[in-house]
Amino acid sequence: MTYPTLVFAGEREGRPELVVNFGVFSGREATEAEIYRLAQRLLEELDSVEIVSERRYECDAEVEATVHQIHVVLPGSADGREGELMPIVADWAHDTIGERSNLTP
Repeated sequence: MTYPTLVFAGEREGRPELVVNFGVFSGREATEAEIYRLAQRLLEELDSVEIVSERRYECDAEVEATVHQIHVVLPGSADGREGELMPIVADWAHDTIGERSNLTP
């Protein structure tokens, strides 16, 4: 059995990106405020960043699934810095997921 990865490096339209499997680990989508918080943290290291919040539906004859991912598309100036930036994104994901899971009704 393969377990999902929280954050991994990828590529989007020829640009490096970091992908967060947010919904798999949180059971929800990231809020706008949480995404802006991630952007502010990354802007401490980068001049600019593009963040895409994506809801994807994957279906076949036997299974239907909704996947929520956050794509952090890095500027060209950050090429090769994925390994340096991945812990920042992973820390954000862990903190954000943990904040909401500790709330009680």
